[in-house]
Amino acid sequence: RDTNPTHNFKTKNIVIRNDDAITQDNNATVGGENLPYNQSRNKLQMLVSQQRKHLKGLRFEDWFHVALRMSTSTSLLILLILWTLVICAFALIYKWVDAAYVGTDCGLGPLSYGAYFAFSLETCTTVGYGLPGSTNAFFENCPAIQFAIYLQMVWSMLYNAFLFAFFFSRLGKCESRASQVIFSNKAIVCKRDGKWELQFRVTDIDAAHPIVEAHVRMYARVGTELIPLRIHTPDDILGGTLFLSWPTVVSHQIDIHSPLHPSIRYPKYKLRVGNYGLRLREADSWIANREEIICPICAETYGTIERLRKHVAFNAIIERHDGVPPPGSHQAVDLKDLVLPAAPTMPQLRENFPREIVVLVEGIDPLMSGTFQALQSYTIDDVSWGGSFADCVYTKGDGSRYMVCLELFHKLKHVPNEASYQFPPESSTAPPTDDEEAKSEEEVKRDEESPPV
Repeated sequence: RDTNPTHNFKTKNIVIRNDDAITQDNNATVGGENLPYNQSRNKLQMLVSQQRKHLKGLRFEDWFHVALRMSTSTSLLILLILWTLVICAFALIYKWVDAAYVGTDCGLGPLSYGAYFAFSLETCTTVGYGLPGSTNAFFENCPAIQFAIYLQMVWSMLYNAFLFAFFFSRLGKCESRASQVIFSNKAIVCKRDGKWELQFRVTDIDAAHPIVEAHVRMYARVGTELIPLRIHTPDDILGGTLFLSWPTVVSHQIDIHSPLHPSIRYPKYKLRVGNYGLRLREADSWIANREEIICPICAETYGTIERLRKHVAFNAIIERHDGVPPPGSHQAVDLKDLVLPAAPTMPQLRENFPREIVVLVEGIDPLMSGTFQALQSYTIDDVSWGGSFADCVYTKGDGSRYMVCLELFHKLKHVPNEASYQFPPESSTAPPTDDEEAKSEEEVKRDEESPPV
């Protein structure tokens, strides 16, 4: 993990080489903001060295997509040059075939190379012939010319089909659709329901035509690794789907399993099962999707520390009733020792913040049915420590329509002054006292007696 709190993230280039001369720029970023409104051009700042011949061979295997990546002016120039060279080549073939039939009038006659080029151009474009010779246009006396015309027409049809597919692919590709998916220029690290979260906002400015099957992914660049981050909202177990026509706040919960969480030390008992390299979430344990809190005596697992305490207290009562000796039993466990490490403070999160957060939103354009990706990245300079996003959706006119105010899309509210910011107190992990339990029972009873709203 990166533990340097004084970063400089202004450089917008990263070079990854496949040879022995590896250069690593720790201040580089994978994605740069190079479009208006603080948006990315969706081009990763990454290069691959092609010094080895077999790497060039791999690109040759995928020559069509390599050609599609060329600029429009470059691809037009290359295709025009190729088309002209083939016409010139067939002009030489016609001249050579016509000269080979000595004493036979093939209908072309002894002409200059310019005339043969014009004949080749007429054949390729099928505009019709104006032959200089006295024979008809079927070339019965020279079957080699007929065969040459046949080959050129076959090549012309295939080339025209390729041009159609090439330009349709260039015009129909949906990569440019990603430029209308905009991200907030700042990410936020804040507390929500007592848990730290990393948040950003995203929406589609073409709101009237919703993107199909939009979903989001997040990555943290820690050193030279790109580590996936679990999405809390929208839930990545459900696919992390988005409705981009409405500005949506995407959040990653910085829990104990997050790469953004600093290293911890348990007070007495290590009460969590290891993740063994998997990307887990604490929230899944809270809602009993799985259980990660382990009993230090019998190794049973529970979803929360409160359930573990109840388990230990209940088994201690049974063991005392059955006359079980306290050593090695649940009776030997003090409930005050069953605590989890305290939540990290904001300075600790800043010190452990990765060099870059990379965000990907994928979707399908409803017009062309093509998949595209929108990319944005955040460094520590792009993070607001505290606050929340301002409301940017309002009703318009008589209230029958909604309007997204892009002037407020990037705006934050309740942002604390770092110099005078008072960090919120950490939630206590000690077991509740008898007075607290009695108070909570009274609150529950009062809520049950109160009529529903």
